[in-house]
Amino acid sequence: MTTVLITGATGKQGGSVVKTLLEKSAPFKILAVTRNVNSTSAKKLAQKSPNITLIQGNLDDPAAIFENVKRQISTPVWGVFSVQTANPRNDDERRQGIALIDESIKQGVKYFVYSSVDRGGERSDQNPTRVPHFIFKHEIEKHLKKKTKGTEMEWTILRPVAFFENLTPDYFGKVFATAWQMSLKGKPLQLIATSDIGFFAAAAFMNPEASKNHAFSLAGDELTFDQMSEIFKKLTGKNVPTTYRIPVWLMMAGVKELGTMFQWFHDEGYGADIPALKRLNPALKAFEDWLKEDSQFETR
Repeated sequence: MTTVLITGATGKQGGSVVKTLLEKSAPFKILAVTRNVNSTSAKKLAQKSPNITLIQGNLDDPAAIFENVKRQISTPVWGVFSVQTANPRNDDERRQGIALIDESIKQGVKYFVYSSVDRGGERSDQNPTRVPHFIFKHEIEKHLKKKTKGTEMEWTILRPVAFFENLTPDYFGKVFATAWQMSLKGKPLQLIATSDIGFFAAAAFMNPEASKNHAFSLAGDELTFDQMSEIFKKLTGKNVPTTYRIPVWLMMAGVKELGTMFQWFHDEGYGADIPALKRLNPALKAFEDWLKEDSQFETR
């Protein structure tokens, strides 16, 4: 059975890849990388299928991850799904992303799926932007393309836009909604369900010939704040949770990453081709679908 290594397996993106592979009965042995194989979330994941093997690992040391794989299974790793946590306070994301590419090539991995970020559709290749973690992802993409030339490792780059999952009932969600309302000034924002990222990652592994050595910008909907609010009110009977503007303004002024990102949303914005994506995945979730099926909000 072909083996795929999924980083962030207990997180939103990696978890959605695992979920989709299982739903499609994909013929893969799934190696689910987690920092703690004894955590509740890891054990819950392992119970979903006998095809899942938990792999203890930290992205700071990808060589150790592959060593742990060899201790548990004898078959080589064919595919890797790579996702890193954005951290504007340091360059861990860039360092981890590059190190995993290098180690995957060294270990003879044949297919590498990297979850990056859209930076304006077709402009993404040449547009690192001014957003710190967007810049890191652009550099990881460049490294992937450069280092795989002349090797047997092929790749797919997925470039999701903002996540619907940023809209939550807690304070974080209120800050995101308020920043959207304040910063975009009536301009639309593209968003994606993390479950749909899982769909496209699984599709790349299951049919690599269709997506090898290509990048895909991913979005499920494009909405102004008012359009999103109207749908939210219709389905929940309540207003979108927001918070006071002054603290959010101070937060965006003080946290460079946040302020720069929302300014980029206004000035440039994402550029995924949603109609083309719907042809590839007719079940692609619009905001209304996500709100009813995946969100933390109660709908009526």
